[in-house]
Amino acid sequence: MDKMTQELHDFLLQHVNEMAQEWLDSREIEENSVYTADASLEVTEYLREQNHYFTRTIVKVLKDGSFKNLSGWAQEIATKRARLGNPLYQSIQHFKKFRFIFLKRVEVFVDLHQSSITQRDILLWNRTLNEAFDRMIELFTMYYGQVAEAQAYAQKMLISELSTPVISISDTVGVLPIIGQIDDYKSNSFVEKIMVQAKDLELSCLIIDLSGVPSIDTMMTNELFQVVTMLELLGIDTTITGIRPEIALTAVQLGIDFSKIRTYGKLKDAVSNLLHEK
Repeated sequence: MDKMTQELHDFLLQHVNEMAQEWLDSREIEENSVYTADASLEVTEYLREQNHYFTRTIVKVLKDGSFKNLSGWAQEIATKRARLGNPLYQSIQHFKKFRFIFLKRVEVFVDLHQSSITQRDILLWNRTLNEAFDRMIELFTMYYGQVAEAQAYAQKMLISELSTPVISISDTVGVLPIIGQIDDYKSNSFVEKIMVQAKDLELSCLIIDLSGVPSIDTMMTNELFQVVTMLELLGIDTTITGIRPEIALTAVQLGIDFSKIRTYGKLKDAVSNLLHEK
């Protein structure tokens, strides 16, 4: 490592605290987010420590020219964010915010040492540090995806293995939560289980909650409404909750008549109203 790169390395480490504080001060109020500006002191200090660790990891690339040490931080923090349920886009936004803060500090160093720094130095630092950020984001996204996928799979397996997928919430009302992709439940045994259990429980209404369904296509929507039709033949009214705009659009394109099906944005609203009726 040449003399000026060493000095930049040392300069950035000397300003770890200032950069972390600037990033923390840039936070805004974000509902249900670890990054929210009104987070507790404990959470703020936790974020500060993570940021210090992140900065030292990025700066170390200047010293040894290797990106191999980025994986440890990315895996640890991505796992924590995924388990907390923090949306990935929020983390990406904060990577971008801190990159701006970090590179501004590099600019300060360049201004302080203009006479000793060559254009080649600036280009090399810019390329190295931006690549370090890009690789960290790629690794973070990969590990976050792995954890989120594992969680979704575990939830799906839990639902599919339940002997009683329909949850009875009163003598006549039950709830069927769908988690993951609807085609994960595409089997005759699962559909038969719903029908048999709804009949055995003597339900007059079944709430199908779709709030855990990330996306849906035309075929899946058609299958869903076939289940609704089968329940109707058993004399069981169906209420759908958590329906997303794309599901509604697909249903309209299929010519499915929503007028005969009660829908609610939230499961709790449907439960409250149905139980009050009963």
